[in-house]
Amino acid sequence: MTERRAFQLPSGKALALAAAGFVAIAALPAVAQPDAPKDAAMAQIARGAYVARAAGCMSCHAEDLSGGYAVETPMGTIVASNISPSIRYGTGDYSRDDLADVLRKGVAPDRRLYPAMPYASYRGMRDADIDDLYVWLQAQDPVERPTEAQTDLPFPFNIRTGVLAWNWLQLDTRNLPQSDDPILARGAYLVNHLGHCGECHTPRDDLFGMRDDLYLAGATMDGWHAPNLTGDPVTGLGEWSAQDLIDYLGRGQAADRVQAAGPMADVVQHATRHLHQDDLAAMAAYLKALAPIPRGNQQMPVLLPEPARRDPVYRYGQIRAEMEAALGRADLTPPEQLYLANCAACHGVSGQGQAQAYYPPLQQNAALRRTDPMNLLQVLLHGVPAGKLHGAPAMPGFANELSAAQIAMLANYTRTTFGDHADSDVTAADVTRIAAFAPPMSPALRMLQIGAWVGVALLLILVLLAGWWLLRRRRRHLRAAERTKP
Repeated sequence: MTERRAFQLPSGKALALAAAGFVAIAALPAVAQPDAPKDAAMAQIARGAYVARAAGCMSCHAEDLSGGYAVETPMGTIVASNISPSIRYGTGDYSRDDLADVLRKGVAPDRRLYPAMPYASYRGMRDADIDDLYVWLQAQDPVERPTEAQTDLPFPFNIRTGVLAWNWLQLDTRNLPQSDDPILARGAYLVNHLGHCGECHTPRDDLFGMRDDLYLAGATMDGWHAPNLTGDPVTGLGEWSAQDLIDYLGRGQAADRVQAAGPMADVVQHATRHLHQDDLAAMAAYLKALAPIPRGNQQMPVLLPEPARRDPVYRYGQIRAEMEAALGRADLTPPEQLYLANCAACHGVSGQGQAQAYYPPLQQNAALRRTDPMNLLQVLLHGVPAGKLHGAPAMPGFANELSAAQIAMLANYTRTTFGDHADSDVTAADVTRIAAFAPPMSPALRMLQIGAWVGVALLLILVLLAGWWLLRRRRRHLRAAERTKP
């Protein structure tokens, strides 16, 4: 039989100990309770910071939000403004709805914005993301200075009210590729709206509006070729794997054959490399699902399919040995001499690169395989600063070191030696043109500008005629008054 113990009242000693323990516990400092409102505010700021990265805010407005990035457009140079929470120079006095109007309508409290601000894409931003972005924006440190340069467009484009007509023409309902699949839908939101990829990768019409019939099919922006992002296997992403795209967006390079440079390197540095892997995967899935749009005169895939990719082999000391052997030759051609003097120490005599040191291979490199040498010439002219790509050292530019003819010679040599071109005819004139690139103004915009000046001239003529008529009428009145005097 199990013995049952009777419940007993505690003894006097036990009560004394318990009382002492209670007093001791009461004397302890109170345990801090979670501050739910503070935690919620911090979580919203963190979400807003992520939205700012996904939306590419810092790519144009700088990490401190002071602005200054210059966008070259057919109408002139547009400078990204200070968007820090400075009341005098930035967004410090904006309300949440003011920010929503900026993002969705291109209307700030004190002015209308030019469509270099991608509000045509941000129109699709969700309310919750705008809420979070606003809270984050107002929590940043204000930068109490204006941008060094200011937007200064020629007449009539300097009249911001004229943007109303552009908005009326361009801000209609857009028919962009969508999906009910949650991953593809997330990718569509990031690509089409937050990431505003179409702003650079979509051709523009004569009035600078995006052509939805060629959405993401490639364009020229700021003197760089923004490539075709549709599924075309030759000019687009048809031969890219999803992992290639994830690597490119996350690290600025894919398969050791594609490297981001120019404005895209800025996007990777300030935006896409900060995104979560599942968001990068959603973007890749959406882009891979786009229908192919063949465009351009590219004859071979920019990025070879995976089975055709040759992995460059680099051995320790290989470049030094090959350099010594090459420099000992008496039959070096001028292009070979130029390449050895300026490129081989990093990329190798045989173009194998140094993957361990982040010097990319030139063999099968996408920049060399493109029919259009624009991006290659931009890199040769201006290089790629250190820090733009994950772990990558600086690529020096040769604009101040080599002549246009020498840069053209380097381009032709690397394209035919490593880029699988049978021949290449880049000229010094091509280099000079790219170095001084200015977006051409379309005939429609030119006619608009001429028409505006004609209108001003006609208005001045009308004012002069009206003044002449009034003066003549006054003189007649004075003469009539003099005749009627007694």
